[in-house]
Amino acid sequence: MGEFLVIIAELSAAADILKVLGDPELLHWEWGPHHLDVAARWLPKKGFKLLPKFFDKDYRPGTVVDEGDNLIRSVGGCYLRPEGGGREAIIPMWCSTILELPQMMEELKKILEGNVLDMSFEEEIARELKEIFGEAHYEVDKQALEDDNETLRDLAKIITKLIDCIDQIKIDRKGKFKPPIVYFEFYIPRG
Repeated sequence: MGEFLVIIAELSAAADILKVLGDPELLHWEWGPHHLDVAARWLPKKGFKLLPKFFDKDYRPGTVVDEGDNLIRSVGGCYLRPEGGGREAIIPMWCSTILELPQMMEELKKILEGNVLDMSFEEEIARELKEIFGEAHYEVDKQALEDDNETLRDLAKIITKLIDCIDQIKIDRKGKFKPPIVYFEFYIPRG
């Protein structure tokens, strides 16, 4: 069991998204919390600017002054919300506006075109698990690497599908042009 992707949309937008997708199972994705933490630290080394912030449970817009943060703030792509509506934990909540950035498509394309992760990613996961639990009990091998690259590609496919939905949902049920943005939010709940 891992951390999953949550998508929040008003009912009509959700219905439109599902109409374009056809199968809601296409939106299923999850990755373990340690994988997310390592990805947040590791992906910037490979030139990623936006996705590492999406994986980082501690990301706060405006606190990190870098190109990715500037892009996110320029489109209002992320804000902070108390998880569950209370005061307990603040989580980054991502707006569909972030998906309109060409840089986001570039990052997704890079993931979809090939294996982004390498054995140093797996080794870092093993180090983190050993640091937390004393023993890693994690196999650093080609199969783990292949599985993690596939999981990352699955997320890229889902986000790309959501971008496609934004592009396709421009005409309402009566044939009238809709505003070009189907607004929704998404996040990874972290425990």
